[in-house]
Amino acid sequence: MTDNQRNKIRFLVSLLVMVVITISCDKLSNLSSGDSQDKLYFCEKYDLANDKCEGKSTKYTSGRLTVMVDLRPSKRKLGVTKVNINVTDINSGKPVDTFEFNTESDMDYVYFEGVNFKEPGKYRVSALKPDGTVIVSNEIEIVE
Repeated sequence: MTDNQRNKIRFLVSLLVMVVITISCDKLSNLSSGDSQDKLYFCEKYDLANDKCEGKSTKYTSGRLTVMVDLRPSKRKLGVTKVNINVTDINSGKPVDTFEFNTESDMDYVYFEGVNFKEPGKYRVSALKPDGTVIVSNEIEIVE
């Protein structure tokens, strides 16, 4: 084997090692940074005094629930003074109900009480700005 061939092999091995290290560091960074996704989730009741979501799930019976919106992971703010909680039937794609709430534009963690789920089914629940821009969404199943 010539010196030129050895140098090419060393270069390729070095390049491969650098790629593996870069990918590993990226994966490690994702693990250590925690969950950086904004969230919409559901509670039977939100205890403001203790900042506790009681009865957190994605499956409930019909009735009124609290919808939680947490934008703290992305460090975003609502940026609006009104938020619509839109409930859409997943199977038909048709809106079922919309609940309007007053907010403050600098909020990044907010709860919306009294969102009423009347019928069994699977729904997409979205927090929307007044212009229809989706802030965050999640799915919920209402069972009998």
